[in-house]
Amino acid sequence: MQKHPTSYNWKEDPIRKKAKEDIRKLFIDEYNRPKRTPYYISQLQTILEKNYFDRIVYNAAMDLVQDSFLMKLEVQTKYASKMVFFYNKRLENERDKPKVIKHIKSISKLVDKHANPKVTEILGRNLEGLVKYELRAQGFENIKPDSNEFRGKRWTETDHNLDFIAEHKSGKLNVGIEVKNAMAVMDLEEIDLKIKMCRFLELVPVFAVRWIKPHQEHINTQGGFCWVFKTQIFPLGFEELTKRLWHQLKIPVIVRTDLPEKSIRLFENWVKLRTCNH
Repeated sequence: MQKHPTSYNWKEDPIRKKAKEDIRKLFIDEYNRPKRTPYYISQLQTILEKNYFDRIVYNAAMDLVQDSFLMKLEVQTKYASKMVFFYNKRLENERDKPKVIKHIKSISKLVDKHANPKVTEILGRNLEGLVKYELRAQGFENIKPDSNEFRGKRWTETDHNLDFIAEHKSGKLNVGIEVKNAMAVMDLEEIDLKIKMCRFLELVPVFAVRWIKPHQEHINTQGGFCWVFKTQIFPLGFEELTKRLWHQLKIPVIVRTDLPEKSIRLFENWVKLRTCNH
């Protein structure tokens, strides 16, 4: 009789173990003393996003809670919903814990300012404006915002639209663009829906986003392009907020009036590749 394979022990997964060590380092100093700085889960995921997917960071942090190295605390906020904080368990004493709680409350207020719907709406419109400008600079015409129609075909399966539909002047490249100026990574379900819309409308899907690494290979295999900016881009007037977000939370935010130069070059090269004469 064939034996069933032994279940894989995810806690012993080398990537997850490495993530645990990298998280552990954030909560201790060079002398192994506990740092009083708490971190919330989205912050940890963003800080470590170049090396680990979100789920790995979350599981590794929870492993450290089970190992009695970290404490977990949930805080309800007005706009950011429930925030899950972690701090070094050695601070769970009468002297240090009040200071940690005070720090957590301060961070929660700052994140709430960032998550205010008025701010997120401004951020979305700002990036849409920068993307539209760059589309024109790269030779795209007939740029239609917030649309689900192209050349006589209309998407009716859901009530979703694409942020932009644009035609390149060469006649060789028509794109459907989804713009997201958010810290969080798009859900795979939403990505697949936008890809399906583009396929129906005979468009090439383009995702203009801060970060999308967990799904980049999936999008590439579907014939799409990931236009990644790495930082959340704020308009003029938000210098003070971005300064506080960067210095206090170490999350990638910046005030700019154009897209990052490297991302412009990558998009320009992709457009040239798709439109050049063979």
